[in-house]
Amino acid sequence: YQEQVMQIFQHLAGYSLGQADLVRRAMAKKHLDELMAQKDKFIYGDIEKGGNITGCVSKGIPAEVAAKIFADMESFASYAFNKSHAAAYAVVAYRTAYLKYFYPKEFLAGILNDRLDKIEEISKYIAYMKERGIAVLQPDINRSRTIFAVEGDGLRIGLGALRGIGIEAIEAVINERNEHGQFADFADFAVRCAKYINKRIVESLIYAGAFDCFNHPRAVFAAVYEDVLSRVTAMDKQKSGAQISLFGNIIEEEKITIDYPDIPEYDQTEKLSLEKSVLGVYVSGHPFEKFAPYFKDKTFNCSMMQYEEDEDTGERKYTEIASGQSATMGGMISAYKKLQTKSGLFMAFVTVEDLYGTVECVCFPKVYDKIKSFLAEDRVVTLSGKIDISDEKPPVIIVDRMNEFTPTEEKSPSAANSVSGNNGGNNTAGGAGGGTGNAVQGGAYAEEKDDSEKTLWLNITGLDERDLGELTDTLAFYQGNTSVIFVDKIKRAKYMCSQKVSISRALYA
Repeated sequence: YQEQVMQIFQHLAGYSLGQADLVRRAMAKKHLDELMAQKDKFIYGDIEKGGNITGCVSKGIPAEVAAKIFADMESFASYAFNKSHAAAYAVVAYRTAYLKYFYPKEFLAGILNDRLDKIEEISKYIAYMKERGIAVLQPDINRSRTIFAVEGDGLRIGLGALRGIGIEAIEAVINERNEHGQFADFADFAVRCAKYINKRIVESLIYAGAFDCFNHPRAVFAAVYEDVLSRVTAMDKQKSGAQISLFGNIIEEEKITIDYPDIPEYDQTEKLSLEKSVLGVYVSGHPFEKFAPYFKDKTFNCSMMQYEEDEDTGERKYTEIASGQSATMGGMISAYKKLQTKSGLFMAFVTVEDLYGTVECVCFPKVYDKIKSFLAEDRVVTLSGKIDISDEKPPVIIVDRMNEFTPTEEKSPSAANSVSGNNGGNNTAGGAGGGTGNAVQGGAYAEEKDDSEKTLWLNITGLDERDLGELTDTLAFYQGNTSVIFVDKIKRAKYMCSQKVSISRALYA
């Protein structure tokens, strides 16, 4: 313990208690330069320099022995604690291990409530819970509390976790529910809570799925909520003004009824996108979920970005990754930013998301030139590169290769044919001929070749000049690095197209 180091400096080298404590502090803060500045004083003292430290040699300890003792303390400094600190950490470790094992849901609820403002960590814990069969229950206006809470076999997301919603407004809604019972429907909620909330809050609750319990699509609530709130506000003004009818009676409050329009729900992608916009994470599903099984053999995912942080220095130590480590991963582009380098070339910072979180991927000009044709949000990609970890920023991946990913089952028959061989045979006029040389078998996908190594063969038999011109113009919209060869069976000729393309579902369509 650090206290023992203090005793060694006191009893062997003649340090005062205050001087020994300064050594302890240097050790606690991991200031090795300050610790090493004490080496000569520890061995030989500083009496000759006007100090009061006698040193080990003056007490009959050989210099080489004193140097060995100091070296042992030097290596020990990287993980030394004072005794009370170590004891406290041990108690906390045992208690948290006990809670995690015997009360996993309550334990996770506590962790999540401590990280309400750290969305990237919440997404990792949500993925963790799903993997271990702990249900993640979406916000519910009749069930959610302000914070995460255990409910049955899962955890219910609290309404206070929604972005941009004041805790006071949410607590007022929950108090209303607790005092007067659950809300019967959306109209009942609006009448009882309009005085606590505004349109923005209601919109966030809709997108988060808090009104799904009323058995109408979110798109329907989004279409009617503004009108409903306006009617409730007008009704409240009417009531407070005690307006009198032509017949001398006070106009009494009427019950709000809603004529719900018959419109379809948002498509799944938009629904999840809106959900994430207010929760910061995907809850009812994840757009990458159906792709995840294809990437089980990759060496990196965002769950590996866990770190331990030194509470004194704030230094982060990553336990599963290291700077310079090779990484392969699959994910979905959630954002990207293009910028121009000093040399005039373009590069991009691409945020790639998987089930566990996001990682920034740096694409320098050579890589950017190859990926710019498919660089778009929600595009699924596979990539490889090197992990780079700096002191002040989260880890990034320096990309050396990135390809658009399309599972076989989503390809059209013509697309499937286009990657099955290297000649243009057995295709109708104008169809995509044999393709890139990437064999596709058993629902797997292939990425053996870079785009620049692929060739797209197109059967142009029977096309006139106008049709051929339209085809060439279409190819120009999909610029990339894959060569295109036209095949005319009648003329028994092959022509190299001047336009190179990027292979994608849109091109095949």
